[in-house]
Amino acid sequence: MQKSLLKPILKNKALITGASSGIGYALANKYLSEGWQVIGIGRDKSKVKDLMNKFGNSFYFYEIDLTNFEDLEASLSDILVNHKDLNTIIFNAGIYIPDNYESFSFKNAKQSFDINVLSVYFAIEVLRKNIQLDHNHTLAIVSSVAGYRGLPKSILYGPTKAALINLCESLKVDLPKEVNIKLINPGFVETPATSINNFKMPFLITAEKAATIIFTRIYKKGFEISFPFPFNFMMKFGSILPYKVYFKITEYISRNEQKN
Repeated sequence: MQKSLLKPILKNKALITGASSGIGYALANKYLSEGWQVIGIGRDKSKVKDLMNKFGNSFYFYEIDLTNFEDLEASLSDILVNHKDLNTIIFNAGIYIPDNYESFSFKNAKQSFDINVLSVYFAIEVLRKNIQLDHNHTLAIVSSVAGYRGLPKSILYGPTKAALINLCESLKVDLPKEVNIKLINPGFVETPATSINNFKMPFLITAEKAATIIFTRIYKKGFEISFPFPFNFMMKFGSILPYKVYFKITEYISRNEQKN
């Protein structure tokens, strides 16, 4: 059994971005249910009223547009000043636009990178100015198995997730080894974002299941949390295939999806 890296402190406190829907909401609910205090950041406060009513002062929520970096800096600075005992930070917020070559626009590309990637870089810079990360801290980034390699209908989403994977790897190299850095790569998860997909999503799991997996593994040894296993294995295997083989497989999958 893997030993937990979580230090026994009086009250554990987590910051979760994208907490008003999907995996972020499920994570906030999971942490709160486990007795944690949670600071949530999201776009829609009305979507977390049930958590606010149920958990009271254990749940703080900041309604922020992550593309407004001025507001993001002010809110994060306020959080870091008033919650110095914060020991877990999970960058989860993201946007999913299933565009391809024919449908993408620069506007959508900018929005995708602003929310999925640049907001994380910006938040980490603010974090660096206010907190000295050490053995008490866990820093996690939610990316996706879509970042392993180019996929159909992923001309925007995949590259942003690939950037997050690389960023998290670099943080693992740059930061002291005592800091618990976690890269989280889910497969298909049932969320409002994936509900717009018009293709089969293999090994689809609920956001609640995803949150349970993350919470169970985030304080254990290891760098990457990737799930569900069958889909993760296939995507990992695909990432090491020669391009010639990989492109033939993706072309075959795309043709079958078009037929269906």
